[in-house]
Amino acid sequence: MSLRTEEQAEDLMRSAQASMAIEGFSLTQEQKVLVKQCLTGAISHQEFLKQALELSRHG
Repeated sequence: MSLRTEEQAEDLMRSAQASMAIEGFSLTQEQKVLVKQCLTGAISHQEFLKQALELSRHG
């Protein structure tokens, strides 16, 4: 997976959030931070999955 700049990650997030909003979904601030960390390479995809699973279990 290629790493993205903060700006690229923000653009991707805005687009994804708009698509989600159309379907009636939204992300918490914690979820947004987690996705952005993965997009920019701050955490690995494996770590993203681990943390996302934790968030789903414990809110």
